[in-house]
Amino acid sequence: MIFQATKNYQIGILITIVFIVLVPLISRSFVDFFSGFGVLTLGILHGANDLEIISKSFKGKLNNLYLKSILLYISVVLFGGVLFFTLPSISLIVFVLFSSYHFGEQHWEDRLSFSLFHLAFFTLYGAFIFFLMFTLQYDSVVEVIEKISGYRLGFEFFQFTAVLLGIILLINILLKGSIRSHIIKEAVLILLLAFIFYIGSLWFAFAFYFVVWHSLPSLSDQLKFLYGEMNLESFLKYFKHSLIYWLASLISLYLVYSYVDFKANYFMPMFFSFLAAITFPHTIVMAVMKHKNG
Repeated sequence: MIFQATKNYQIGILITIVFIVLVPLISRSFVDFFSGFGVLTLGILHGANDLEIISKSFKGKLNNLYLKSILLYISVVLFGGVLFFTLPSISLIVFVLFSSYHFGEQHWEDRLSFSLFHLAFFTLYGAFIFFLMFTLQYDSVVEVIEKISGYRLGFEFFQFTAVLLGIILLINILLKGSIRSHIIKEAVLILLLAFIFYIGSLWFAFAFYFVVWHSLPSLSDQLKFLYGEMNLESFLKYFKHSLIYWLASLISLYLVYSYVDFKANYFMPMFFSFLAAITFPHTIVMAVMKHKNG
């Protein structure tokens, strides 16, 4: 596990450096298109096999498992939509916190077992990554937040929060003996991510981290959990089982793109309710998988 994590880190660092060099040389429209391609393929695919993971996790202990899971997903979609339309500011905060935990857990799960303290640490790490991105993409981020919540936050808020979270994160790593040895690797990664977050658009910044540093490692973990190893054969099995859900997601996104007015006031709440609908249940499924695998 440690060897695989080190290998994933090295590959991720190499990809990050390559993009830092190439992105300034390529048109922003092409970079954003490529970012969208990554999200629509590897990004969505990594969350398209949750039902198979649930099935293996509980090994048939739950009756009508698939039906219950689908109904749960639909319920979350509806609940997320209502929440974002009625309480947009609170919903956005909950969404960021939930996503922070999910990203942090994926990044540290091979080095830290689950506990309440580590849950807080995972959330802290993910929140730092988000606020580093928000600070370096302030102009774009503040417009999105204003459309959702009606509030316009100053640059100083994001800058101060990012610095504060970074200091707390550093102290926690230094005090935690089991991960103290990773501090140089993490510092290098965060420095490179800062370049990534700065050189392109907000869409590219999010898509790059989401695909390279979250989706790919998550796919690796899922393949090993479901099939015992990570190779082409196991990936093809994974793709076969997730194909229908992946295609359903792509069709849904196409319909949104075709019929929704992106400038309308309802777009941002609807978009984030869709993201929440994917994130909330997927995060729970991944937590269950890591617990069963741990």
